[in-house]
Amino acid sequence: MRKLSIALCGAFLTALPVKAQAPSGGGQVILLGARWCAPCMAEWRDLAVLVAAAKPDQVVLAWVDRPIPPPPALAGQVAVMPHAQAQELAQRLGGEGFGLPMAAYVPAGQRPCAPWRAPLRPKDLESLRKLCGR
Repeated sequence: MRKLSIALCGAFLTALPVKAQAPSGGGQVILLGARWCAPCMAEWRDLAVLVAAAKPDQVVLAWVDRPIPPPPALAGQVAVMPHAQAQELAQRLGGEGFGLPMAAYVPAGQRPCAPWRAPLRPKDLESLRKLCGR
């Protein structure tokens, strides 16, 4: 069942439109959150550090209550997933009653790996990528 849900997430994520593509050779670090989620907003406030640590991967904001723009200093460096896709992704990755914050890593040209079910800090990126064998 777990393999089926990961495969379904992979098929879904590859079809998701975002406002920007990952840099050449990089994957995507998708941050799922909401404006009412205090740990999610802490991630958003510290986004510059996470973006720098995530390179060459691109960070994608997937807020489930309504899209949130990246801080002005990061415009063009961070993608924003449309609201409906963010909600559906959170349901697929986290299941019914999913908790936030959550993150997912999508290696370039591959399917997403298991979700990260905690606030994502720069020091966690290596562990997140290891979920994908990177």
